[in-house]
Amino acid sequence: MNLCLKAICISTLATVGAAQAAPHTERSIPLDWALTAATAAEEKCKELGFAVTVTVVDQRAQPRVQLMKEGAFPHTIETSRRKAMTAASRREATAIIEAENAHEPSLGAVFNEIGLITLSGGIPILYEGEVIGGIGIAGSPGEDQTGKEFDDICAEAGIAAIADELE
Repeated sequence: MNLCLKAICISTLATVGAAQAAPHTERSIPLDWALTAATAAEEKCKELGFAVTVTVVDQRAQPRVQLMKEGAFPHTIETSRRKAMTAASRREATAIIEAENAHEPSLGAVFNEIGLITLSGGIPILYEGEVIGGIGIAGSPGEDQTGKEFDDICAEAGIAAIADELE
């Protein structure tokens, strides 16, 4: 096949492939939902007696909202962000990740190296089965009488506040 004919074939194939491609569309948590969830989570933690930082990220783990209560420790800013980011990017609650990795402590170091975290308090936010964001709470140490971490309780309260929109 001559060079000119090869160029025409390649050009035609590239055009056909491009015509069949379509932009990829992802859903993301709207700002008002993120703010509602963050506010509800912070209020739940306040009710429990904790000053926390709450972070809500989008489906790509980029920050949408971050609320820091007066009196929250400075490290809670980064910790809540990493919990939200881990939940959104791994598409599972950080409490589950923490439990699954309990047998392999070195995985925590690997997660840490790439900016993730294996501490409970991060939960993905789902819309029609698709992750549209994540919420992370840091600053409410301990657990309730059933053994549930307070950070998880607050994160669940945040998601409950937008449950009608998520259904």
